[in-house]
Amino acid sequence: MAALLRRMLRSRFVSLGIRTATLFLRFALSFYVVSYLGLEAAGIYGLAIGAIGIVPALLGWGLNYFVSRDVVGMTPDDAAPLVRDRLTVTILSLSLGTAVAIPMILAQIGGMPNVYLLILALLWLETLALDVYMPLVGLEMALQANMLVLVRSALWIPVAVGLGMISPSFRNLETVFASWIVSHFLAIALLFVFLRHWPVRAALSKRLDRAGMWMRIRNGWYIYLSDLGLVGLSYADRFILNAMLGLTATGIYSFYWSITNALYTLLSTAVVQLALPRMVLVLRQRGIVEWLAALRREVFKVLGFAAVLSVVIFIATEAIIHFAPPGRFPVARPLLVLMLVAAVLRACGDLLSVGLTSAGKDRVYAITNVGGVVLTVMLSSLCLWLFGLLGAGISAVGTALALCIVRILYLRTLPKRDPRAAQGRRGHAEAAVP
Repeated sequence: MAALLRRMLRSRFVSLGIRTATLFLRFALSFYVVSYLGLEAAGIYGLAIGAIGIVPALLGWGLNYFVSRDVVGMTPDDAAPLVRDRLTVTILSLSLGTAVAIPMILAQIGGMPNVYLLILALLWLETLALDVYMPLVGLEMALQANMLVLVRSALWIPVAVGLGMISPSFRNLETVFASWIVSHFLAIALLFVFLRHWPVRAALSKRLDRAGMWMRIRNGWYIYLSDLGLVGLSYADRFILNAMLGLTATGIYSFYWSITNALYTLLSTAVVQLALPRMVLVLRQRGIVEWLAALRREVFKVLGFAAVLSVVIFIATEAIIHFAPPGRFPVARPLLVLMLVAAVLRACGDLLSVGLTSAGKDRVYAITNVGGVVLTVMLSSLCLWLFGLLGAGISAVGTALALCIVRILYLRTLPKRDPRAAQGRRGHAEAAVP
């Protein structure tokens, strides 16, 4: 019975359930922010989410790609120093970034509002949390990692919303961000419970492996650019939109983005994230033909999930808006439909990227991501200028579709017998890690 319980807890459906609960609460938060705090507050919240998405990649130097892979199969004795070294690099980077950002903010607005300080604290906490999450997944502690995500990303939401509903004095972004920050400290306490048997003190006593970290950064420059491309694809358009159309339009866009991002995240959690190890094994054991067939099956799986989830999300959103008091939520059905389509295409594009990664085509993977963010900036600017807010949805669909086409065309060029594909990932690992 105990063994059965452990297997159930390790099941991907448990992790999927945790991530679904997280998404549901973030979904509810978006409706609360728009309904009770207003569209301008929703715009600020959306920009904060964008910054929280971008900064870990900007200051991450591509290290999580290597660290999360290097810890696979390691014992806690070996993994703890590596994670410590990675966190040290992050803390130094965040300190330097903060030292640069604060004078710029002071020069621009002449002060440091409380909401800016709270966002700055969240940038630190979220970046460090991601650096812990990735190695936990590599150490086959995905359940614990997702429990930490639930605590730090969602369990605080009922508290923040409840306070705002009870008293107007708590009906502000400061309460939202402060509640979020408190949840991070609860997650840190839970992390120490999970790692209570780890040799943390012994890891801290060992010397920093500066040479190893520098080697990973130097050899992984294209991974760093790729990470910037990935976050740019997700978040760059809202900053362009804010510059061109203002905070209110940004609030409307952020509201619908949070809804459709739930679809994207569910697809990623249920299919895309689980596909990489399967694709690697198929390529190594069965060859390129079976690998391409497996990739097609994964794409059809994404489309099948997407067809159901898209309808559910659209109907749920329409029902909430319909039964809410008039004017409480912005109504933009064409934008919602376009962004749902873009979310599905993004998930398909990610799956095609998994194909590139599993075949060892890391540089192609990086190039397409960087090219995607360049296309996002160009297409967003053009479409917003031509079509206004609807242009955000048009550019999202156009960018995601273009990336899917480029990746498909490249994958079709792989020869039926490509020894580099079978050995690419292994060879890249040997070249990238000292």
